[in-house]
Amino acid sequence: RKQIRMEAAMLGQFQEVKLATCFRGDEFGVSSVVFDPQEDLLWAGTYGGHITSFMGLELERYTAFQAHHSDVRQLLPTPAGILSITAEELRYTTRTGLPMFTMKEEPRLKEMHCLLYLGEESVLVGCQTGMITTVDLTRASVTSETSTDAGICLLKASEHYTCSADINGQVYVHDPHSMEVVASFTAHTSGMSDMDVVGCYLVTCGLTHQFGQLCVDCQLGVFDLRTLRPLPPTTVTMLQPLLLRCMPAWPSTILVLSRMGEFQFLDLHGLVTPSTMMVHQLSTAAEGRVACCVDISPSCQGLAFGDSCGIVHLFSDREDAVLNPYAQPSVLPSEVPEPAVYISWDDSDPNSAPLSAVPFLLNHGPLLSDWPERHSKFTRRRPPVIDPEILSNMKMSQFVGHAPKPPYILRNQLPYDLDKDSGKEVPESPMMRENNPLTLIPKQYRQVEIKYSKLGIETFDFRHYNDTKFGGLEIHIPNAYCNSMLQVLYFLEPMRGALLNHLCAKEFCLACELGFLFLMLDRSDGHSCQAKNFLRAFRTLREASGLGLLISREEEEQRANLSKLIQNWNRFVLQQLNQEMQPIPAGPTGQTSQSSSGEGDSVVQRLFGCEVESVSECQCGWRATRRSTGLLFSLSYPHNNPATPLPDTPGSSLAGLEGGGAMTFGSLLEYSICRQQRVHAWCEQCNNYKSAMQQKSVCALPYVLSLNCQLESETDREFWRTRQASCPTPSSWVPLSMEISLGEGRGMSVREVGESEEGPPCSEGSAVFDLVMVVGHVKEGWMEGPGNLVAHIRVGPSYHIRKEDTPKTQWYLFNDFAIKPIKTDEAAVFPLDWLTPCILMYAQRNYASNFDSAITQQLGPAVLLAETHQPRPIQSPATFTPLTLHELPSKGELAGIDAEFVTLNQEEAEVKSDGTHKTLKPSQLSVARITVVRGKGRMEGTPFIDDYIATSEQVVDYLTEFSGIKPGDLDASMSSKHLTTLKAVYLKLLYLLEKGVRFVGHGLKKDFRVINIMIPPEQVVDTVELFHLPKQRFVSLKFLAWFYAGLRIQEGAHDSAEDARTALLLYRKYCELEARNAVNTSLHKLYESGRSLRWQVPPS
Repeated sequence: RKQIRMEAAMLGQFQEVKLATCFRGDEFGVSSVVFDPQEDLLWAGTYGGHITSFMGLELERYTAFQAHHSDVRQLLPTPAGILSITAEELRYTTRTGLPMFTMKEEPRLKEMHCLLYLGEESVLVGCQTGMITTVDLTRASVTSETSTDAGICLLKASEHYTCSADINGQVYVHDPHSMEVVASFTAHTSGMSDMDVVGCYLVTCGLTHQFGQLCVDCQLGVFDLRTLRPLPPTTVTMLQPLLLRCMPAWPSTILVLSRMGEFQFLDLHGLVTPSTMMVHQLSTAAEGRVACCVDISPSCQGLAFGDSCGIVHLFSDREDAVLNPYAQPSVLPSEVPEPAVYISWDDSDPNSAPLSAVPFLLNHGPLLSDWPERHSKFTRRRPPVIDPEILSNMKMSQFVGHAPKPPYILRNQLPYDLDKDSGKEVPESPMMRENNPLTLIPKQYRQVEIKYSKLGIETFDFRHYNDTKFGGLEIHIPNAYCNSMLQVLYFLEPMRGALLNHLCAKEFCLACELGFLFLMLDRSDGHSCQAKNFLRAFRTLREASGLGLLISREEEEQRANLSKLIQNWNRFVLQQLNQEMQPIPAGPTGQTSQSSSGEGDSVVQRLFGCEVESVSECQCGWRATRRSTGLLFSLSYPHNNPATPLPDTPGSSLAGLEGGGAMTFGSLLEYSICRQQRVHAWCEQCNNYKSAMQQKSVCALPYVLSLNCQLESETDREFWRTRQASCPTPSSWVPLSMEISLGEGRGMSVREVGESEEGPPCSEGSAVFDLVMVVGHVKEGWMEGPGNLVAHIRVGPSYHIRKEDTPKTQWYLFNDFAIKPIKTDEAAVFPLDWLTPCILMYAQRNYASNFDSAITQQLGPAVLLAETHQPRPIQSPATFTPLTLHELPSKGELAGIDAEFVTLNQEEAEVKSDGTHKTLKPSQLSVARITVVRGKGRMEGTPFIDDYIATSEQVVDYLTEFSGIKPGDLDASMSSKHLTTLKAVYLKLLYLLEKGVRFVGHGLKKDFRVINIMIPPEQVVDTVELFHLPKQRFVSLKFLAWFYAGLRIQEGAHDSAEDARTALLLYRKYCELEARNAVNTSLHKLYESGRSLRWQVPPS
C-alpha cells in the first residue's frame, strides 16, 4: 500500500508542451505513434503511408519520407531501424530513411495488422487472416507461421508468455517457443480496441453491445498472467476508454484515452487519488478532431498522442523532461553549402529577371543570334488554351464573351508555356476525369460526367473522347446505366441483324426501339447517340418497375447497386426480347417481324437458349425429370453452398476439389451449371413436399454463353481475388478461349485452349468458346457514389468492314460515349480493388455463320400513307393533306420540317456567389408535334405530316409561347388534334430518310436530337447555318423571314407548319443569292440591319 501511494504521488499533472505536424499531415491523419527505445526520437505514421520522426522535447523534424501508399498500421523501432506495416506490405527502413527491404505480395503476409519484436532480428506479424507469422529481418523471409481461428489485431509480450487478441474480443496466451495456446479469455463481447501488458498483468479495452447498438465498453479487462485467470474488471466512469497504455515505471498505473481526446490515469488496485480523479483533454474537441493513437516514453515523463488532422501532441509533467534517459546520439546530416542563386530567364515565369539586367558588350560584328533571312521564318505565337474555369463562367453578349478574372491570373499578363504545344491541349475537366493521385482507376475507366454550358449539351464535344468510327451512348438520360449492355447486344452480329429486321405494330416494343437505335449506331461515324426512345419504352414496362430496374436520377447518383442492377437487367431484357421477337402476323410494312431463321424459335432463343435437364430424386427413390430452356447462367461459389456436394461426373475437372485442389474457372463453370443441390419438391409417390436431391445437366450447348458473375459479397470477391492471385498471370484465370464438351450421362467438362488453337469441330456436344464481351463495374471502396459500368467488347471483322473497310478484330473499351482500343490481355483482367466483373459472354467460334444476318427489312410507302391517328373525342378539321401514290418522294426532293417540344423535367442549376449561372442538369425535352410540308408541286408548302405525339408521361411545361402546344393537346381522352404515337411518326421520317429526301428547316440539329434520329449531313439543309457569318450570332427565323421575305411570323403562338414553309422559302431565297454570287454581301447587310434594330422585328 505504501508503494502504491508513493507511485500515485509521483504522478504529477501532465500538460501539453508541444505540437508538431507530420509530413503531409494536412492531408492524412496520424495512424501510429511510438517512442524510440534506442534514440531520443518520436516516430509517427499516417493514413497516407508517410513516416515522420521528431527529435527531443521541441519535436524538431528528423526524417520524413513516403514509405507506403496506404495507412501505416503499426511502427516498431528495432536496434537497426524502424519497421512499418500496411495491410499488404512490410518495410524495414533505417532511421535516416534509407530502405533496407520491403516484403509485399507474400501469400503468408496478407491483411497485416500488428507487430511484436522478439529480439535477435526476428519479429512476429499478426494478420487478420488468422495467421501469426515469424519474419527473419536478416534474411527478409518468413521462417514459421501459426494459424488461429480469427483475425489477429494485437500482439504483446510478457516475461513468460506471448499474448494475442483477435477482432472478436478473445485473448490468447501462447507459449513463446512453440506458440501453442495455453489459455484463452473472452475480454469483450463485440471486439477489441487495445491491449497492453505490464509486469504480471494484462489489461484490455474494447467494444460491447447495449440496447442493440455497438458502443465502447466502459469496463477494462484485467488478467493475472501468473495464475492465468481473469481478475475483477476495472470500471472507467469519467470517459469512454478506446485506447490504453501501461506505465512501465509504475506497474499498477494505466493511461486510458477516449476518441474525443480525453485521457485519465487509473490504478488497477482501485486506489483513488487526486491524480486519478483528474481528466486531461487534448486540444482536439474544439476543432472537431479525434484522437487516433497514443504512446508513453521509456522514462514515463512524456506522452505522445496522434489525431485525425495529422498533428502530434506531446505532454509532459515537468519542464526539463527527459524522454529517453539511455538514448544513443542520433546521426545528424552534414551541412550542405548554400547553392548559388538561380536567376530565371523564362518569360513564362512572372518572377524572372528582365533580359535588360544583363550588360550588353559593345560589338561591331554580327551576333550569333542574327540568323540569315533564308534560314528563318516569321510565325506568330499561338494563343494559349483558355482556362476551363473561365469558359464555365463565361457569359455571351452577341459574339463577345466575358467572365470574372480568377484570382490566380495576373492582370494584363498572359504567360506562355514554351515547352508544350498548347494548341493541341484539350482540358479533361468537362468529363470530371482530371488526374487524381488518390485513385487507382485509370483515366479511361473513370466515370464520364458532363459539365453543361449555357446552351446545355449541344456545345459539348463528344467526338474528342472517341477516336474510333463506332458510336458511343450519352449518359444524361435517366436509366442510362444500361448503355454498356446495349453496346454488347449491338456487337452480336445475329442480334443486330434480327433487330434491324424486326418491326411490329406494338407501340412500346423494346425490340423495335433497339432496332432503331442500332440503325443510328450503324450510321454514326464516331458521333454519339442516345438511347432515349428505347428507355422511354423501357419505362412503360410494369415488370421492369416491379423488378426495381427503373431508378430515379438521385438513386443513380447516390446509392444504386449498379453491379446487381445490370445483371438483373440482362436477365429481364433477354426474356423480354425473346417474347417480342417470336413470329407474329404482318406489321405495317406487310412483312413479319421475325428475321429469316426459318424456325419457330426467336433469334434470342436460338442464340442464347440452352436446354437444361433437371433430375430430382426423393429419399423414397422416386425420380422426376424436367427440361427447361434458360437464356443465361449465374455463377455460384462453393463457399455459398457448403452443404451442396460437387457433381460426380466422369471426366469432370471438379474431381480434385473436395480434396483441396485448386479451382479453375472451368471448374467453377461446371459447378455452377451442373451442380447438385438439395431442394424442396413435390413427390408423386409420397404425395407430399419432400427434400430431394436435384442434379442439373446440359442437353445442348448455346451459341452464346451469357454468365452473370454474382460477385455481391466480399466473400465472393475474395474467392475471385484469391484465384486470380494463384495464377501465373492476372489474365490467366478467366480464359480467353475454352473448349466445352458434353460427355455421357450429360456430364460437362471445360478445358482452356489458346486463341489460335483450332480445337475439335463444333458439334452439338462439343465446341470452342471465345470470350467476346465483358461488362464491369468500376468503383473504389472509398467512393460515395455508385460508380459506373464499362464494357470490353471484341469487335469482329464485319463491323470494321462497314466502318473502316478493314477486316480486323480488335478489343475496345466502351465507357458510355468514351471509346478506346485496348489490348487483348486487358479484356480479362479484373483488379477487384476498382473493377468488378458483372457479365461475361462467350461465343462459339464462327457462330455467326449459323445465322442469316442480312438486312431484308425495307420500309414501304404504307408507313407514310396509313392512317395511324388515335380516336379523338372532339373532331376538328384536318391540318394536313396526306400524300398520294404519285406524290411519293424520290431521292433529292425537298421537304420542309419543324418540330415542337414540351418539357418533362426542368433544368437544374445553381447560381454562385459572384452571380454566375452553372447548369447541373439540362431540361429533358420530349417531342410533341412534327410537321413536314411538301417541297414541290402545286401543293408546295402544304403539310403531308402534321402529327401530335401522345404521351402518358407528366409534362411540367408545355412551352406554349414557343411551341403552341396547350394542356390537353397530347391527352388522348380530350385532345382534338391528330394524335398518334412517336413510333408511327418515327417510321414516317425513316421512310423519307431512306428515300433520300432532303430536310429543310431552321435549327434542325436540336430538332433531330430531341426526335432521336440521325440524318446524314448531305440530307440536311439548315437555314440557321446558311444565313450565318463566322464568329457571329445565329439569326432567328422570325427576323430572317421579315428581312428577306417581308413576312411577319410567330406573332402569336408558334405554328410548326408556318415555320416549315418559311424555312423552304428562305432556302429558295438563298439559292437565288448564290446564283447571283451575292450571299456574302447580303449576309453583311443582314447583320448590319440586325444590330441597328437590336435583332427585333420592327412593329408594323
